[in-house]
Amino acid sequence: MEKLCAYTKQNWVLLLLSTLFVGWALAFIYHSSYVAIDGRLYFNLFDDAMVSMRYAWNFSHGNGLVWNVGERVEGYTNLLMTLMMSIATLLFEKRYAVLAIQLTGIFFMLGTAFFTLKIFQISKISDRVFPRYLLFSAILLYYPLSYWSLMGMETGMLAFLLSAGAFYSILYVKKLEEKYLWLMSVCFGLAFLTRNDSLLFAVLAFLFLSQTLKSGRKYIYNFLSAGLVYSLFVMGQTIFRYIYYGEIVPNTYTLKLVGMPLMERLNNGWGFIQPFLKETSVVLLFAVAGLLLKFSVQKLYLFGFFLVSVIYQIYVGGDPWDYWRIMAPAMPFLFILFFKGCIDVLQRFPKVSHELAFTVLLFALTLGGEFLMDFRFLREMSFLNYPYKNGSAQKHVNIAIAINALTNENATIGVFWAGTIPYYADRVAIDFLGKSDPYIANLPPDLSGEMGWLGMNSVPGHNKYDLNYSIKELLPTYVQEFEVGSQDLNIWGSEHYVNVKYKGIRLYLLEDSPNVYWTR
Repeated sequence: MEKLCAYTKQNWVLLLLSTLFVGWALAFIYHSSYVAIDGRLYFNLFDDAMVSMRYAWNFSHGNGLVWNVGERVEGYTNLLMTLMMSIATLLFEKRYAVLAIQLTGIFFMLGTAFFTLKIFQISKISDRVFPRYLLFSAILLYYPLSYWSLMGMETGMLAFLLSAGAFYSILYVKKLEEKYLWLMSVCFGLAFLTRNDSLLFAVLAFLFLSQTLKSGRKYIYNFLSAGLVYSLFVMGQTIFRYIYYGEIVPNTYTLKLVGMPLMERLNNGWGFIQPFLKETSVVLLFAVAGLLLKFSVQKLYLFGFFLVSVIYQIYVGGDPWDYWRIMAPAMPFLFILFFKGCIDVLQRFPKVSHELAFTVLLFALTLGGEFLMDFRFLREMSFLNYPYKNGSAQKHVNIAIAINALTNENATIGVFWAGTIPYYADRVAIDFLGKSDPYIANLPPDLSGEMGWLGMNSVPGHNKYDLNYSIKELLPTYVQEFEVGSQDLNIWGSEHYVNVKYKGIRLYLLEDSPNVYWTR
């Protein structure tokens, strides 16, 4: 009890900041909830997270790690997150399983801030306490990271594991104690299971650890052993994937990368990333200053996380949403260098050495950098607007309720949004954009510009489709829409589908289908 009291007294500011964040996060979760047409309260995850929730629900209820029962297609890229979701779907009904996943986002955010702060402390960047509080706050205030974490995406889990892995890797280099090496390997191994592309960050970490090889044969052995531990995670999932799904790579890899010319991807990625670089410019400028003014391998290592995430985002051709999902897990490392840069720059001016002047200027720089990064999101952060895509999620819940009311269990549903509707509708689903459909994933992408936005000519994961196959051939009982990109089946759809309304919700249902309750 005495230790707890001493810790609380010593860290009361951090505990206060954590409490304030928890309060904001709970308000965010409540603000994003809604009452559906069945009169019940529903909570909200991003639609891609709901794809994983459907896999998790099927897995926890004995139907396998699948989107449709009996169809083994790996339409997710976040195995560890999906397995965690399966615990929630096992313990709770569908609505509250969603809430449980939102609540885990709070833990991941606080955990990320904690490990980032530990990196800051062991790096001995400043003896002052105030920069620690600013760093902790800056991470919690970075809206893209909070948004994705609270909306059920693997972004928060990945940020947590990367910050923990980086912390243990730095500790190992400093102390050469084996326990930190094994902890690092496990953290990066779990990060691989969270997102396979985090392999790039693990390579970066092992490059950083290579400086320990000169310490003797024992440390060479430790290095190789740690690499073996990490490779067990990589080989384990790859073997599982091949045995269970019959593929070496996930269907989502095929969907997003196969058939996309490299130059097309690079042009799309560069067009997408430019607004992010502008929004991050102040923080990035001082971070680079922090890197160069007093260069060290450790600072280059931390900057590498940010640089790798940016290069990777360009390489894969961008992202459908400009909330910086891929870069967000690496931002805590940039914040560390930002504060290092601010401190180094301020210390070059003797008049700023006074504590009050230093504190005011550091606070002003932090506020300016954070404001520029969060400016687009301020209305969402302050609850003046609903979270991004919140209205779509509510609409899709209502559609799922209507489908359950108007169709029997033999009905099929054809969707562009493959998450919320299939999760709640409990029907065999057809994914028009191919995340869980190998046929669509292997089609050539639409490079005409019809499926381009946010500076991209062709958006990865949304640029492959064949409505003639998905609708005309498979004839789903319910169709979400009849038009995408350069294909328009609206005329054909009006001849074969009936526009039905249920409690104000419009559904397109297959005419004369025996799987529709036409008298309701």
